[in-house]
Amino acid sequence: MPKTPRRLPETLRAFQAKFPRIWSQYRALRDACDQAGPLSPKTRELIKIGIEVAKKRHGGLVAHITRARRTGASKTEIYQALLLAAPLIGIPDVLDAFLVAKRKLG
Repeated sequence: MPKTPRRLPETLRAFQAKFPRIWSQYRALRDACDQAGPLSPKTRELIKIGIEVAKKRHGGLVAHITRARRTGASKTEIYQALLLAAPLIGIPDVLDAFLVAKRKLG
């Protein structure tokens, strides 16, 4: 079955259209950071999930959950990435992120 192309959020598409050079530079920085060390793609995505939880960015959380699944992360691993944030940022923020993850993962 062919993959359905994912549709970027409208705000992101508008930003990319208005500032293509900035977006290109951001992607280059992101890619360079991803390739700067030995972490696997799955590990990187699990770390990014934790960062999105701490920053309270639901759109980014959904994006990194999707990418984590594509790199082979299990639901259990993703939920643990959420839980690891609890002692550092508090249960209320993790509960908020858990709701987003539950909607995405089931």
